[in-house]
Amino acid sequence: MKTLERNAGPRHLTGTSLLKASVAVLALSLVSVGVAACKPADADPRNGARLVRVATVHWASAAERAFTGVIAAKVQSNLGFRVSGKIIERLVDTGQTVKAGQPLMKLDPVDLKLTIVAQTNAINAARATAIQARADEARYKNLVGQGWISHQRYEQAKSALENAEAQLAAAEANAQLARNAEDYSVLTADADGVVMETLSEPGQVVSAGQTVVRLAHAGAREASVDLPETVRPAIGSEATATLYGDLKSRSGAKLRQLSDAANPATRTYEARYVLSGAAASAPLGATVTLHIPEFKNKNILEVPVSAVVDNGSSSGVWLIDQQKMSVAFRSVALAGIGEETALITGGVQAGDQVVALGSRLLHNGDNIRVEGEETASR
Repeated sequence: MKTLERNAGPRHLTGTSLLKASVAVLALSLVSVGVAACKPADADPRNGARLVRVATVHWASAAERAFTGVIAAKVQSNLGFRVSGKIIERLVDTGQTVKAGQPLMKLDPVDLKLTIVAQTNAINAARATAIQARADEARYKNLVGQGWISHQRYEQAKSALENAEAQLAAAEANAQLARNAEDYSVLTADADGVVMETLSEPGQVVSAGQTVVRLAHAGAREASVDLPETVRPAIGSEATATLYGDLKSRSGAKLRQLSDAANPATRTYEARYVLSGAAASAPLGATVTLHIPEFKNKNILEVPVSAVVDNGSSSGVWLIDQQKMSVAFRSVALAGIGEETALITGGVQAGDQVVALGSRLLHNGDNIRVEGEETASR
């Protein structure tokens, strides 16, 4: 126990031990200085290339609005009889393809035939009167030459002849009208096309001009859509069309007409687009969706919203020099800002690369390194 207590007490260094310790500390210091001298000086992070993310400038794609409509014929006729009467026969059905001149419906011709008979008798009576008047005029002409009657009496006979001839001409014209009316009792197609709808059936009495058949003329198909007041595309402007059930395939469409009068119930304007491609042969009445661009300007470019910065005097982007991997500020004009992209004009061109992220602390001439690349030398 005494030995342990003696060893646990403090130890005093002799002069020789103190000298050895000082030499060891000095040697370690020299080694540390040498090692430190061999290490390169740490680079100042303020002078390093800025880490950024880049984006490529490209032409702005036109924003679109979609409107649903139906396939319609360019020309659609509302056909009706030119005379009144009772329908006795319907010769076509809805959806049937017809040729020009093909009968569609017939009226009861009994009354029309009687009218022809009456007008024919009127012609015979007028012709007999005209014959008598012509004979009287010839006789009075001979008598006035011989002085047996006055000129006044002859003039009366001549006037009666002219009146009888006029009555005969009128009777003949009325007879022709009656024959025409009989022909009009058969409604025929005025062009090749498809029967869209039949509005009357046998037994129904219709008036002259009343629509009984709707006929879509053969030819290019059109898309009929109703546009709101805020959408007024120019005549001749282009759009694209997709048919219901075939949304991946788009066909061309060109605006042919836009109504100037709004529908009083819906406050919309009917627009007619001439279709091309697969939609041009679509069945009538099919559902079609028109994709109408809100703008189409080849001078408008598109970049991410984060690429546009404001330096206090103007808006612009940081244009990247691919050779030097440096940046330069280019002023641009804003044409519009969306949720993710900005529309710009001037300052840059399609295909240029600009800083998309990391542009807030940049200055003209700063070197950059693209995210994932090694640091560029300054």
